Amino acid sequence: MAESPREVAHLHAEEIFDVHEAARYLKINEQTLRRLAREKQIPSFKVGGSWRFMRSRLDRWSESQQHTRRAPHILVVDDESIVRSFFQRVLESKGFRVTAAGGGREALELFSKEVPDLVILDLMMPDMNGAETLREIRMGWEFVPVIIITGYPDSELMSQALHHSPFALLPKPAVPDQLLEAVKWAIGRENLPPELTEER
Repeated sequence: MAESPREVAHLHAEEIFDVHEAARYLKINEQTLRRLAREKQIPSFKVGGSWRFMRSRLDRWSESQQHTRRAPHILVVDDESIVRSFFQRVLESKGFRVTAAGGGREALELFSKEVPDLVILDLMMPDMNGAETLREIRMGWEFVPVIIITGYPDSELMSQALHHSPFALLPKPAVPDQLLEAVKWAIGRENLPPELTEER
């Protein structure tokens, strides 16, 4: 929550993060962190008009979120409805929340409503291809992990996408086991829903 000037005066002995450092520490993107601070949903205070965060309070906040954490949200972007349906069915069966978009422009509009924890992005799409979509994601939401799916790993579009790495690469068509392993790697096992963390 926002701190008073008196409280700020006692923070000198604590490790203090700015927005960039705190976002990296919590593994969330900076826009989400600023929103949480504005809405007083995360311990924070301002110095010279800029948000600051105490590491010890972030640790306690993060621990409290473990008990109320919603299922990770995955955005699937593919112009083929059969592919979107396949990914959605596999991922939702494992406890993920899934939103599907038929193209890059629709995907970017969805970012304004909720920033996903992971994007699964087709490379070959009409109107706005995967490389162009990835560029826009990196410009606005640097920390969101991305998995690119493609049947053309040696294409010119892949060369363009590499300018906006890092991202994981998944062959298309993908089988469920490949998909889930890629998602586990991209999201991090500590953030997985119970359906996957309980699997051996």
